[in-house]
Amino acid sequence: MRIVSTMAIAVALGGAIVAAPGFAAKKEDKAAAAAAGKPTPAVQKAAFDAQKAADANDLPTALANYATAKAAIVNDDDKFMVGRVGYQIYQKNKDEALFGESIDLMLASGKASGQAQQQLSVAQGQIAYNKRDYAKALASFRAAQAAGSTDPVLVPAMVESMAATGQTLQALTTLNEQTAKLTAAGQPVPPEWYQRGIAIGYRAKANPADIPAINNATLELSKNWVASDPQKKNWTAALQIYQEQFKLDNDGRIDVLRLMRHAGVLAGDADYREYADQVYLRFPNEAMSVLQEGNSKGIVNLTGKNDASDVMGIVKGKVAADKASLPAAEKAARASASGKGALSTADAYVGYAQYPQAVDLYKVALTKSGVDANVVNLHLGWALALSGDTAGAKAAFAAVTGPKKPIADFWVIHLDHPTIPNKPQA
Repeated sequence: MRIVSTMAIAVALGGAIVAAPGFAAKKEDKAAAAAAGKPTPAVQKAAFDAQKAADANDLPTALANYATAKAAIVNDDDKFMVGRVGYQIYQKNKDEALFGESIDLMLASGKASGQAQQQLSVAQGQIAYNKRDYAKALASFRAAQAAGSTDPVLVPAMVESMAATGQTLQALTTLNEQTAKLTAAGQPVPPEWYQRGIAIGYRAKANPADIPAINNATLELSKNWVASDPQKKNWTAALQIYQEQFKLDNDGRIDVLRLMRHAGVLAGDADYREYADQVYLRFPNEAMSVLQEGNSKGIVNLTGKNDASDVMGIVKGKVAADKASLPAAEKAARASASGKGALSTADAYVGYAQYPQAVDLYKVALTKSGVDANVVNLHLGWALALSGDTAGAKAAFAAVTGPKKPIADFWVIHLDHPTIPNKPQA
């Protein structure tokens, strides 16, 4: 983790550090001495000698006098003065240990200005993080935030520190809160915030009691990520992680594949073949059209001896009879007390791009028993989206609750933020 700019710290601390004790000081030295408070004479003299030696590039003498000043510390004003002198020497010799010690002294004194506290606390946290002292790093970053710091490194640094100490849920909650604040203020969220947070959530090895909340927090980051940057690769990654974290069943996987197809983010031959494998027994035309689409894009090979060719051979012989059976299936579904037939027949109609018939049957299914209204509304939204009725689709998706809600939310995000091609790597 990079350390905060030493120039920023220097600006925050101001100019001269100590005035010569017993001598007439310059106007700016008097102001600096007043700001530093009233250090003890022994500390003031040793600090002055250390500063004078540092100015002359006599670093061994500067360090010896610094050690003398540090050993003589009595009060908070002493701590602040010695810390400032140590920081001046660090600017000459670049001793990271001295840098960290100087920052610790200045912060411990409580005498730093508000701006200096911000810079010093961020730097203290970064030093601690690099030493893998994550508890101290987190405390420092929180102190910087409390002091009013808006340093762009602060949020990711806090999140990384929490994650490193096993506080995965707290890390993701913090990240979601901070991204929401930026979004509400009309400010862009750095893409790496989303990417890092999703990675933390995806790789979490937490207490089982925390897993549902971690998965939901990761899901929230994923949804916001693709809404802010709907590149094809982001969609593919977000939906893959969603499926793995929520352990979707076959029907859930089909729902995801249908969204991926509409969004244009099916990830190669494997997705096309899986899609066809999942639906060909119930919806042969949907399977055939998926395979034909993959073939037309040069992704799926339908000429060789493979499972895609096998499935295509099966569904080609079933499509005509399946399509001819739909009117009778619809009639039976309308007469049934159960909505299962209406739901299944409506799904079949979508596979033939007969969207008006599908939409009507989904609405019939909603009036009957034996079906999950959330599943029906999700599929109704799917049919309406494919038909071009975006407003109607979003209304149907908004009615989805429970385990199906995430995929409905992803559909709405896609409708509001259409997929864009992958951007070239920087």
